[in-house]
Amino acid sequence: MSNRIYVKVRARTDEEGRITPLSFTIDGQTLPVSRVLERREARETRAGGQGIRYLVRTGNQQTYLYLAEDRRWYVEENEHVREIPYLNGR
Repeated sequence: MSNRIYVKVRARTDEEGRITPLSFTIDGQTLPVSRVLERREARETRAGGQGIRYLVRTGNQQTYLYLAEDRRWYVEENEHVREIPYLNGR
């Protein structure tokens, strides 16, 4: 079972109430979210409950960022983070 690591998130909410993370801070380092690749309502199978799971790109990595039903943001400690190559120097 993975442990939750709660993170500080800066996000934008649009007129329809959709929340989009812009950056998150973990271990004192702020990582800008360059792109949200996927947003889905999901059952938190490892810890129980419901929430929203975001697949986000930060630099050359992709990771899952969760917004739990208690409105707290977290990443999972043992979650697989994929490193992706930069395309055309980006």
